[in-house]
Parts: sequence; structure tokens; C-alpha cells
Amino acid sequence: MEEGYSTFVDQSGSATDEYHNLKIVSENGEKFLRGNLDIVDEDGKEWEPFQVEIKYKEGFPYRFPKVLETSDRIPKIADWHIYKDGSCCIDVLPSEIIKCRDGITVVGFIENELTPYLFNQTYRIEEGFYVNSGYAHGLMGIYEFFSSRLRTGKDVRKTLSLMHYIATKPRLNRSNKCFCGSNELFRKCHMKAYDELNKLDESFLLDQIELIYNRSGLKKENQLRKNFT
Repeated sequence: MEEGYSTFVDQSGSATDEYHNLKIVSENGEKFLRGNLDIVDEDGKEWEPFQVEIKYKEGFPYRFPKVLETSDRIPKIADWHIYKDGSCCIDVLPSEIIKCRDGITVVGFIENELTPYLFNQTYRIEEGFYVNSGYAHGLMGIYEFFSSRLRTGKDVRKTLSLMHYIATKPRLNRSNKCFCGSNELFRKCHMKAYDELNKLDESFLLDQIELIYNRSGLKKENQLRKNFT
């Protein structure tokens, strides 16, 4: 059995101590968490709880565990941030990788990622829209993540150029002019973005550049196509 699975099972005990409506169950030789997760907003209002299953996924604790919403309150479609296999899309992949870079815990994941995700979902169910819009599902969401960090909007060419620099070039001195061409000092411009995105492997960044380039319609025009998903 993988070390990550053993870590997940060990940490699941702490999760049941923190979240009393979650229990460790075993099916087909796999142990995972199942039960209700209460949703309480920052004002103390209690929303309808969700029934969930939280399972080990390859890569944990350097990737999120797999979450299934089993109360069937969330439509199982991409527009509601649900993958084709029915599991929850908690965050876009590059953001997930950065968050998990130093390893996460099951309790921390539930508190910092899953509960806000489910609150956002229940708010849309009750009110008709997300309180925190977040990123789109699929490749568009990945592009939005990078463009928001780099402050490039829908300028795909600029976004990919800055991503390529971060993937392949060393970090500038704080007092150098920024690599984006703005004539601003690096520390006042893209230093924070460089430091964050540089946590991603060079190969991963280059793969994302190629994927976005091939799907964006960049060869024809410097903007996003409607089917860029």
C-alpha cells in the first residue's frame, strides 16, 4: 500500500475527532471518510449539510483527496465544478499543486478547501449564484488562474510569454526592472507572481503553455475563443 494512503488513513482519525459527523468506513479494502459535513458561514448561520465521501487519491498529501458529494444536491455537471467521474473540482490544478507543495493534512483540507467549496455550492443552490465566483471549470479556469496572477486579462500572448519567462529564467534582483516590460521595479510589479508560479515545475508550466496555446486560437487572434474549455 502506498505511503500516501497510509498517511491519509492515519490523518482521517484526526478528521473524525474534529468533524464528529464524519466516520471512517471500509469498503472493498479501502478506508475513507463518509458522513455529513456541516456548513456554517462567518455570521454563524447554519446551512443545510452535505453528505460526502472523502477518499485517498494518488499523490496525497501533495494533492487533494478525492471528494464525492453523495446527497445529490449538486448537479453533476461541469458548470457546477464537478468532474466527469462525479467527484468535486475543488480548485484548478496549478493552484492545487502550489497549495499542496509542502504537503497538506486531511483536517486542513476540509477546513480550508472543502468547506468553502461546499458553502459556495449551497449558496448557489439557495440564492442562484456563487458568492465567490472563482475560476471557470476546465482549461479556461487554468488560464484564468495564470492571467489573474500575472494581471494580463485576456491577453493570451502576454500571459504565455510571462509564464515562459518564469519557467525558464532565473529570479531577478528586487531592484531590477520587471521582466514584463512595464519599467516598474521587479519588487513592485511581478515579484510576488514570479515567486508563486515558480513553485510549479518547469515541465508543468511548459505543458500548460503548450496546452493553452493549442486550445486558445492564438494562431488566428490574440484572444480567447468561446470554445476554449
